[in-house]
Amino acid sequence: MTVQVLMSTMHRKKLTDLNLENRNIRDDILIINQTQDTDVYVDDERNIRMLNMRELGTSNSRNAAIKNASGDICIFADDDICYVKNYKEIILNEFVKNNRCDIITFQIMCPDGTPFKSNYMKKERYHNLRTVMKCASIEIAFKREAVINKSLYLDLEFGLGSRYRIHDDVIFLADAIRKGLKVKYVPIPIVIHPQESSGTQYNDFLIKSKGAAFARIFGLMGFIVSYAFAIKKRNDYKGKYSFFKFKKLISAGCTEYLKTH
Repeated sequence: MTVQVLMSTMHRKKLTDLNLENRNIRDDILIINQTQDTDVYVDDERNIRMLNMRELGTSNSRNAAIKNASGDICIFADDDICYVKNYKEIILNEFVKNNRCDIITFQIMCPDGTPFKSNYMKKERYHNLRTVMKCASIEIAFKREAVINKSLYLDLEFGLGSRYRIHDDVIFLADAIRKGLKVKYVPIPIVIHPQESSGTQYNDFLIKSKGAAFARIFGLMGFIVSYAFAIKKRNDYKGKYSFFKFKKLISAGCTEYLKTH
C-alpha cells in the first residue's frame, strides 16, 4: 500500500514555495492550490503534483484532492504542518493491524512533543457520532477506494470559505459512519502543529456555524447538543457573551440550517 499526502494551499507559484522537505514530506503528495493561475506543476521523480483550481473553500480543495488522488491510503494536510519522521510506517502499520478499517484518525502533537489536545482518548476505539466531534482534518487517514466507492466527500456548505466555516472534517467522518464505513481512533501522533495558545476566538458567525454543524450531524437533536455545548464551554466565551446570547446564536444556526434543508 502507498500513503499519499493531500495538501490544501493557496496562491503558490511553484513547488519550492511549500518547503516540503522541512515538513518531512519528500514524495507522494498531491497539492491542491487555490489560485487564478492555470499552470500545473509536476515532479515525476518524487511523485509530486500541484493542481490549481479557482474555486475557493477548504471543502472544495479536499474534494478535488480525493477525486485526483492516486494513493491507497490518503491523509489530509494543511500547508502549515509538519509530519513525524516515520508517519508513513505508522499509518501503514495501523491499517495492516486494523485491516477492516476504512478510516483511522490519529493524533497531533506540539513541536515540544506534548499532545496538541489535552482531551485525547487514551485507548484506541471505534468512533461514533459523539467521538468524531473532537477530530481535526489533519488527523484523518483513509482508504481512497473505500471513500470513493461510498461517494463520500466533504459537504461544500461547511469549512473555511463556505457558508458555515467549521466542522467540514467532522461531518465527513459522521457521513462515513452513516454510510457504513469502519472509522477508528488510534492514540498515536503522526503530525506536528504548534499549540494554539489563544483558544477559540468566538464570534457570531462561528457560533452560528457551530449550531448549523450540530443540526447537520444530529438533526433536531442538534438543539440539545447545542445547549450542552453552550453549558460546557461557558468559561471559554463568558468574557464576550452571556450564556443566553451564546445559546441564542447557536440555536439560530441550528434553526437556519434545518429550515433550509
